[in-house]
Amino acid sequence: SIAEENNLFIIEDAAEAHGQTYNDLPCGSFGDISTFSFYPNKLVTTGEGGMIVTNSEEIAEKCRLYRNLCFQSERRFRHNELGWNFRLTNIQAALGLAQLEQIDRFIKIKQHIGSTYTNLLKNITEIQLPLESTKYADNLYWVYGIVIRDDLDLDTEAAMNKLKALNIGTRPFFWPMHEQPIFKKMGLFKGESYPVAEYIARKGFYLPSGLTLTDDQIERVFQALRSIF
Repeated sequence: SIAEENNLFIIEDAAEAHGQTYNDLPCGSFGDISTFSFYPNKLVTTGEGGMIVTNSEEIAEKCRLYRNLCFQSERRFRHNELGWNFRLTNIQAALGLAQLEQIDRFIKIKQHIGSTYTNLLKNITEIQLPLESTKYADNLYWVYGIVIRDDLDLDTEAAMNKLKALNIGTRPFFWPMHEQPIFKKMGLFKGESYPVAEYIARKGFYLPSGLTLTDDQIERVFQALRSIF
């Protein structure tokens, strides 16, 4: 409604939301343009790259032009606009389609991984676990993130290093936009603070959660976390 009142377009970032819904509507259906990522750790991957979806034929045609150097149909090497070489190869597309056919199975595996972690970790009071569901969506557990309680003198880096010493790979949460060095250098976000983003960036990290993870491996991660906390 805000967009309609102000004549704005909505670009929906659905990068990690393959198969996810919000109030029973599929993510990727809310924007004038919606985007998905096919990076290797996503639920559907082509190795790299991504996809734009839209209900507008006009926008779709513009995207096709921009991804392919704005070649014109009537005369290939004459360009009315600047474009990019953003083509997805046929091999990547075939891989992505084959993965898409299995997305329901992938979601079941991810939810099994998530529920197994939660059942094992629920009694470790020093960490906060992800919610299984909310009133508007179920957790598909694209990744399994935990947050260290604020009163513990242990941060993300220290915890990750302890796990690394036990041959368990992890990944930190994203760093807040307002603390990005490049934006500070540009003079942006001066004097601004966003405590929740700052807190989870310093206290949160992701546990192994790839589709090939076994219950025995999850158990090993649990034992390692228990030894740390």
